[in-house]
Amino acid sequence: MRNIKTTTIINEAKRLLIEASFNLPCDVMEAVKSAAKKEISERAKKILELVLENAKIAKKQKLPLCQDCGLVYIDLDIGPDICIKDSSSLNSLLNQAVADTYTSNYLRKSIVSDPLYERKNTSGNTPAVIHTSFTSSPGLHIKIYLKGGGSENCSYLYMLNPSTGEDEIIKLVLDVVKKYVTKCCPPVIVGIGVGGTSSEVVKLARTASFRNLEIRNPDKRYR
Repeated sequence: MRNIKTTTIINEAKRLLIEASFNLPCDVMEAVKSAAKKEISERAKKILELVLENAKIAKKQKLPLCQDCGLVYIDLDIGPDICIKDSSSLNSLLNQAVADTYTSNYLRKSIVSDPLYERKNTSGNTPAVIHTSFTSSPGLHIKIYLKGGGSENCSYLYMLNPSTGEDEIIKLVLDVVKKYVTKCCPPVIVGIGVGGTSSEVVKLARTASFRNLEIRNPDKRYR
């Protein structure tokens, strides 16, 4: 059994928050480069080139990749060999880590305590959305995602019949992308979840959208 202090987790969370805020992942960078080379529209090509230039400036000058610094998602996958000391305070400490990181790095804080009436800013971009899973894989894995409003504004959930086939789902996805793609922030990465309850399928779509772009489903039918 490995004992891990909460301070170790908090320090790693802060590091990942900074990494996500200022550095475009390598797989996304390569995908944008590839898209820019293939693009036949001069306007679209220019936009993709601006995305790459923006990423270089953000990394060099330690500036946010986007003015919308996102809602923070923190996923903790805890293996059977891990014991976290003082785990009862972990969520509050993670939220404090988010607030500290956003403040010290001058990241925009967008979260409000009440979405409908007072709309008072929480002043720390908190609370973060924290998911804890106990897995059969050894070790402790921390994943942090920053999800901005530009992607949330184009999230859609459809309740389909169990008899709905592959062709119908493909058509539905393509129709949605064609209709709403101009309302979200480019470059667009489409995450698709199929099956499960409404709440679970949204989580599947989020997982898919943040997965390394070089990874393909081992089941060829889903590629």
